[in-house]
Amino acid sequence: MAAQLQVTVGQFSDAGSKPTNQDYCGVQVPDDNLLTTKGIAIAIADGISSSEHSKEASHACVMGFLADYFSTPETWSVKKSVQQVLTALNSWLYNQGKNERNRHKGHVSTLSALILKSATCHVIHIGDSRIYQLREG
Repeated sequence: MAAQLQVTVGQFSDAGSKPTNQDYCGVQVPDDNLLTTKGIAIAIADGISSSEHSKEASHACVMGFLADYFSTPETWSVKKSVQQVLTALNSWLYNQGKNERNRHKGHVSTLSALILKSATCHVIHIGDSRIYQLREG
């Protein structure tokens, strides 16, 4: 029997010099068949500080990405699933601020994510956040 994919996750985010933390992160490790067909998803988003709704945007990015990715058909590839999810998520975020008169009221955020499926790591990256690979310390 093949070994099952397992991860250990730690999360930390700090507002730094800004008054509020606009970051949001999440992990979803599904049970049973989805672990094999979809893998494990990890996401972090950083709201753009010039926007009044950046905290809500980063939360929506992570929660929407995680929920929607695992709702795509199990027969879809990671690439197709992620493309469909990101297109819908971007459209939703854009439309949240579409009727706002002030550009500072938009729902804007970076998004970086990993999909760990079998022995492959898929990296998804939008904006100026970073994903690093640390090896041997």
